[in-house]
Amino acid sequence: MNLLSGMEKFGFSMDGELDILADDKPKKDAAQKTAAAPVVKTEKDFIIDKKVRCPVCDKDFPIKAVLATKLKRLEPDFDLRPNYEHVDKCKYDFMSCPNCGYSALDTTFAKIDTARVKLIRAEFCPSFKPQKETALPETYSYEYSIEKFKLALICTMKKRAKMSEKAYVCLKIAWLRRAQLKELEGNKDADPKIVDMIQKEYEGFYSQAYEGFMKAVSSETPPYCGMASEAVEYMLANMSVHYKKYDAAMKLIARLIQSPSTSRKLKDKCLELKEDIVAKQGAK
Repeated sequence: MNLLSGMEKFGFSMDGELDILADDKPKKDAAQKTAAAPVVKTEKDFIIDKKVRCPVCDKDFPIKAVLATKLKRLEPDFDLRPNYEHVDKCKYDFMSCPNCGYSALDTTFAKIDTARVKLIRAEFCPSFKPQKETALPETYSYEYSIEKFKLALICTMKKRAKMSEKAYVCLKIAWLRRAQLKELEGNKDADPKIVDMIQKEYEGFYSQAYEGFMKAVSSETPPYCGMASEAVEYMLANMSVHYKKYDAAMKLIARLIQSPSTSRKLKDKCLELKEDIVAKQGAK
C-alpha cells in the first residue's frame, strides 16, 4: 500500500513503500563508489595567487605561484632540469612587474641593490611598453612564461648581473623550449615552422647557458646564482656530453670525483657518466 497516495496533486509522486528510516541508513554502495573514484589532479590544483611588491617601481602586482610543498618530485633530466608530477614548475620560476617591466628569476627578483635599481630605471624602464593584461591566465602557458623570461634576460643584461645569473635565465628558457618539443613529439598537426623555431631557440639558449656557466665557473665564487658548485659542474659535464665535448666533460667529472666536498651519491653518478662517455668514445 502506498501510504502517500494522493500527494500527486501537490506534485509529489511517491512510489514504493514508505520508510521514514531510509535516510538514516548508511548508503554503502554510494560510499563505496565515492571512495573508489580516483581523484584526478591538474596543474590548477597546485597554483595559488599571490601579490608581490616591485623593488624598482614600488607597486604591487599579482603572480601565480606553485605550492611546491605539495608537488611530487620526479627524476630530473640529464642536466638536472627538475621535473614534477602534474606541473612544470619551471614555468613559474620568474617574477615580472607589469607596471615597469622589471623581471627576474623568482629567487633573485627582490635581491637587487640600489645601484642596479638605478640601472634598470635608466636603461630598461624607458623602453618598456606595458601590455594590457586584464587578468593573469589560470595557468601559465610555455609561450607566456618564455616571454617573461626573455624580459628577465634583458633585465639581467641591463643591470650588469653576474654571468651565472644570465646563464641561468638562458637555461630556464632552453628547458621550457625543450619541454615544448617533447609535447609536440608525435603531433602530426604541429606546424613545422613553429617546431623549427622552437628547436632553434632551444639550441640557441642552451648554447648561451653552457658557455655562460663555463665562464662563471672559472671567474665567479660559488654558489652560482644560488646553485652549489658541485651541481653546476655535474650539470656542465652532462651539457658537455650533449655537445660531444668529451674532454671537457672528463675534466669536470675528475674534479668532482677528487673533491672531498662531493657527496657519495654524486660521485656514483659521475662514475656512471664517465662509463657512458668511454662507451660513446669507443663507438666512434
